[in-house]
Amino acid sequence: MKNFFLLLLLFLLFLNLGYSQIVKKPLESTVCESLNDSLDLANIHQYFVDSLGYYFFSSLTDSLMQESDEIEFVGFELYDEWDSLQIHYPRFDFKTKTDTSYLPLASASAPYFHPVKGVVTSNFGWRRSRFHYGIDLNLNTGDTVYNAFKGVVRVTKRSKSYGNVVVVRHDNGLETLYAHLHQIHVSSGDTISEGQCIGLGGNTGRSRGSHLHFEIRYLGAAICPLEIINFDEYKLVSDTLAISKTTFDYLNKISSAQADSKNAKWVVVRRGDTLSHLASRHRTSVRSIQQINRMKGTMIREGQRLRVR
Repeated sequence: MKNFFLLLLLFLLFLNLGYSQIVKKPLESTVCESLNDSLDLANIHQYFVDSLGYYFFSSLTDSLMQESDEIEFVGFELYDEWDSLQIHYPRFDFKTKTDTSYLPLASASAPYFHPVKGVVTSNFGWRRSRFHYGIDLNLNTGDTVYNAFKGVVRVTKRSKSYGNVVVVRHDNGLETLYAHLHQIHVSSGDTISEGQCIGLGGNTGRSRGSHLHFEIRYLGAAICPLEIINFDEYKLVSDTLAISKTTFDYLNKISSAQADSKNAKWVVVRRGDTLSHLASRHRTSVRSIQQINRMKGTMIREGQRLRVR
């Protein structure tokens, strides 16, 4: 019986030394002293409970810490709140931005995945009299649409303009938006990886034909996807994105255009009117009317609405 206790003692000491090396924690002197003083069963039992309890707790804590590290989204700290209803987060005033932010876009453990390998049918920028905040990619209804970067789904809903739409917030602070989907296959709050199916492409909402409307936003403001993604080769332009005040210069142009449109003067073409008549009547020039209406010729028709100033 005595030999059994000695073997048990040696086993416990060996176990303690092994775990001490792993977690780099020295042996507790009080426990060691009690073992040196006596081989009492109560001491051995308490030592066994204390040791295994500590290591179990330490292992569990380490495991939870590692897990939390894996799902920690540093970029989320940039946002004041988590809103699963509003598609667009309130836009930050980038006029006050004085520095440049560098966002990591992809790494070996978190690569980029192209949403859908379709031809670009409409680019970021002015489209007729409205600004297009994303890029349109051709697809067939039912084609799989993939998540571009790992992240957490913030919004899944149906809207009048976007149709079935999904917004994903990524750990670098960017958000991607996927609109006009036929079906949505994720839910708000889901943690999803790059390349995961978020839904099927379609033609819902304000859409003329099946396509994916794809946006990339930072703190509520859209960024031209062409600055981030090469849509011909289905890969990133760079693994890092530099964001400064100049990234959002287009917002100033939109504001200027909106302010200008408030002072605009419009007329309806009457029978017998020509551009020359309109220009003379409103003290402007034919060339000016052509430019602001984006006209290439001089042909106008009765009932046509034209901006003359």
